[in-house]
Amino acid sequence: MQAAPLPTAIVRLEGKVDDYNRDTFFTRFNLAKAGGAKVIIVDLDTYGGMVTSGLDISRFLKNQSDVHTIAYVGDKAISAGAMIAIACNEIVMAPSAQLGDCAPISIRDDGSLQSMGETERAKQESPILAEFRDSAMRNGYDPLLAQSMVSMKIVVRWVQDESGERRFVDEKQFEALTKEGWTEVREADVPSPVDSDSTLLTVSGKTAAKLGLARGLAPNVNALAQVRNYNVVASYAPGAGDKLIEWLNNPFVRMILMVLFAHCLYASLHAPGHGFAETIAVLALAILVGVPLLTGYAQWWEIVVLLVGVALLALELFVIPGFGVTGILGILMVLFGLIMTFVGKEPAGPGFLPQLEGTWVNIRNGLAMVTTALICSMLLSMWLRRNFTRLPYLRRLILTTTTGNLDPADVARRQQESLSDYRPVVGAIGEALSELKPGGNAAFYDPITGQRRVFPVLSDVGYVPPGTRIAVRNNGDNRVVVRPVVVVDQQA
Repeated sequence: MQAAPLPTAIVRLEGKVDDYNRDTFFTRFNLAKAGGAKVIIVDLDTYGGMVTSGLDISRFLKNQSDVHTIAYVGDKAISAGAMIAIACNEIVMAPSAQLGDCAPISIRDDGSLQSMGETERAKQESPILAEFRDSAMRNGYDPLLAQSMVSMKIVVRWVQDESGERRFVDEKQFEALTKEGWTEVREADVPSPVDSDSTLLTVSGKTAAKLGLARGLAPNVNALAQVRNYNVVASYAPGAGDKLIEWLNNPFVRMILMVLFAHCLYASLHAPGHGFAETIAVLALAILVGVPLLTGYAQWWEIVVLLVGVALLALELFVIPGFGVTGILGILMVLFGLIMTFVGKEPAGPGFLPQLEGTWVNIRNGLAMVTTALICSMLLSMWLRRNFTRLPYLRRLILTTTTGNLDPADVARRQQESLSDYRPVVGAIGEALSELKPGGNAAFYDPITGQRRVFPVLSDVGYVPPGTRIAVRNNGDNRVVVRPVVVVDQQA
């Protein structure tokens, strides 16, 4: 009599392995257990990601004693994905799927691999090698094969004796056994050696099955369940919100958000009070720091550095005259905070500086993205300066009229008056043409030509109604800061 089908759940893990994917995977896995699943198929499709997140998922899976876990690799389980697959009780793959390549590597600027010192490599590989070795011993995989996915200096040979006994050995064991009559195994789809000292073991489903890394082949996860006579009671996969977080964490999307944040922050600090720029700046900053916090690429101290930098910039613009050490320090802190949101956590190790080469690669990538965002911001700023008043919606943000209707000829005259090299000096008296909320427009008289000139100004006391006499308090940093003139009654 055939046994009753085991209740089974499929839990999908896809995309970059990070803290957010880790936490949502834990949630879906626990939901599957709570639903009564006795077998959980971990449907993997990932190129890997953060080492710490991969280690957390691997250890979580090895602590599951009340369910049977199967890693199904339909397309790829690379790097941290391979670590997660090895941690499951067994692996099943599609014939053309890929598994392996889980070493910390050093990459030159041209994309080629760079050799590393033995001490440096040993320090970087140590926690990953230990995890692979432990998973292999627990789940019946060959430890040498598992570790060859991590270390390039491991050579793996597949040998057999006259009785047909087969084993995987390193180069030194291979030389000794061949002298005793052992021969190398020759199988289709299996290279010889299985892994050399210049490669990281990466195998297809067909090869993995022959090597014993995969316990079976299946074209898809449903076919696996059908062959094993599993009753799939539920499937748990990332939802729309998870995909949105992944999209917002894309480096190019974050670069666009940086450009938006830089422009809106500039507008907010130089002409506050309109609300639109401030809202966009806050939203952009919330996404720039919130998504990396969720995914594990930002830590609390990096966010504090970024926010303190913004505060120093505001202090420099509104309180401290001129632009000096405070402003420069604020800019550097903002840039440093943004760059570090591209850098994930490392396994605990000695020293303050990063230990993994991948961390340095992320720092360089973050620096490249932030630099590119600054260049794009400058180019966009130049374009906006020339075309801002021509844009159908944005031109409404500029207050060029007083309250009420104006004659078209008067509007044209005022626009012509604004085309001047004259800049009002501190103490110059003018008139608010529009409401200052606190930004707006004011008119001043050129003392040389006697013509009236219109300038965008910023009130340092908040709202000022149109028609109010004003005096210039500061005209530095591309801003004209004004305050209403107080008339003192001189009667005795």
